[in-house]
Amino acid sequence: MTTAPDKAVTAVTTDTHCFSGPFTAEEILSSLIDDGMLDADGVQKAMNKKKYNYVQKNHSHSIWEGEDGRWRTYLPDADKPKGRKLVSRGSQDELVTLLFEFYTEAEKLRAKQQITLEELLPEWQEYKSLYVTDATIKRDKTTWKSMYEGEPITKQPIRTLTKADIEEWILKKVRLNNMNSHQYNNFSLVIRQMLTFAVEREIIDSNPFDRIRIPKNRVLKPEVKKPSETEVFYPDERDALIQYAFKQYEGKRDRVQIFIPLAIAFLLYVGLRRGEITALRFDDIVGKQIILHDSYSHDMKCLKGRLKDSEGWRTVSVVPAALDIIEMVRKERERLDMPTDKFIFCVDEGFESFYSGLGKMINNYCEELGIPQRSIHKTRKTVASVLHVNGVDDLIIQKEFGHKDLRTTQQCYCYDLTTDDERYEIIAKSLS
Repeated sequence: MTTAPDKAVTAVTTDTHCFSGPFTAEEILSSLIDDGMLDADGVQKAMNKKKYNYVQKNHSHSIWEGEDGRWRTYLPDADKPKGRKLVSRGSQDELVTLLFEFYTEAEKLRAKQQITLEELLPEWQEYKSLYVTDATIKRDKTTWKSMYEGEPITKQPIRTLTKADIEEWILKKVRLNNMNSHQYNNFSLVIRQMLTFAVEREIIDSNPFDRIRIPKNRVLKPEVKKPSETEVFYPDERDALIQYAFKQYEGKRDRVQIFIPLAIAFLLYVGLRRGEITALRFDDIVGKQIILHDSYSHDMKCLKGRLKDSEGWRTVSVVPAALDIIEMVRKERERLDMPTDKFIFCVDEGFESFYSGLGKMINNYCEELGIPQRSIHKTRKTVASVLHVNGVDDLIIQKEFGHKDLRTTQQCYCYDLTTDDERYEIIAKSLS
């Protein structure tokens, strides 16, 4: 038995780190041939033999050499009277190459026509990740796992799915899970977008979902708006939180992220997202406005370079009390010889510790003040509700908060800020 030389083993064993970076298969093969580790003629002969065997297996017509020295055969062609067409090449090798390419492409097309939603899923997710947030991808994966995984419709070739198939399956899932409008939109978005992707990949000619009309008023559960006491801080609670945050700032409760208390107070004046205030910079402040263009992603653990908003940026008004807070931070940074040309509230670019600290600290404040705990995101809903009850037009609030749909602003962000007792007094007084 002949033993291969040591250098041949070194070239192909991955744990020897022979290659310092990523290479294509062609580059690796070329390198092996150049180094004398593979015989080029031998490789070519093996590839030719594979081609000939593949063609022999798939091609039913005879191949012959004409008197003119050219090689000929027939290929299937549905447009021709006999369902075939004559093709020729200058040599047998060239003709075999033509046949090989024809049948391999036909095989790819057949595979494409048999692809299922389950098989298309990874490619669709990779494509969608290029233009949506990581949170959206995470939501889609959760939806797939809970609503689609293992379903027969995901294992059926996409080309065979009809409008009736999809509609019946959707209605059954809606009934089984007692979906409301919000749940239905998240659920149906996956199959709708995947079928659109299938159209773009030329798997199907049109999206059958586009013709589906679900009678939402009849089949979807009415969506009840969550109560104010779980979604916003009432005026007296908001005032107490602001005052308490200033008091805790003076105590410097967090020795690293010392500006978290001021950030919480700031969020009760300006309705930013948690990732947005984490990435907020001094040069984002222009007069009485913030020009937001960056946000921190907790999932990706990095700055995203854009906002969740469709435009990727937005302008937000900064009220005098909020501007005063920024000035407090600036002066304290100067006193402590900290940068005043980068991030406002986040210290030493400790984005994750600041982001997480916001949520933990507002929970502590609520507990210490004896008020129901609400997440840091509820400060955003609180600001929207304060603007709403004070007569600010909902369209203005929508723009300030960066919502694509006005209904999001009205249904999910604008709440009644009167307590049950206050509401009773108003009604009793009106009807007395």
